[in-house]
Amino acid sequence: MVKNLIYVFLFILASALGNTLLGGLSGYVLVSLVLAILIFIGKGDNLIAGYNTDCNTKIDKYHIKRLRLLSGVCLTLLAGLMAFRDMIGLGISIIIILLLCIAAIILAYTWAKK
Repeated sequence: MVKNLIYVFLFILASALGNTLLGGLSGYVLVSLVLAILIFIGKGDNLIAGYNTDCNTKIDKYHIKRLRLLSGVCLTLLAGLMAFRDMIGLGISIIIILLLCIAAIILAYTWAKK
């Protein structure tokens, strides 16, 4: 629990620093892409929500490689949406983000399970 709070704090700190240095949403995009890379290479399993807090019997029910792929792709798509939010429009971006979250939840409970 404390470890997750530290990760959230570091994400907020890195995003704020990136926003200060780069301006706009660029800090969030940069941090999201770094987190996606960490998850893709397998070093960010503890960043996947709920995965690190479940007991071993629940963890064994999931394909970790599929869960990594799903989480990494979602973070990458969210970074792309944040980067091109002004071109797409705020309303459409919010709708796409909601649809992406719903699709990720459905895929996590179906495709990523053994």
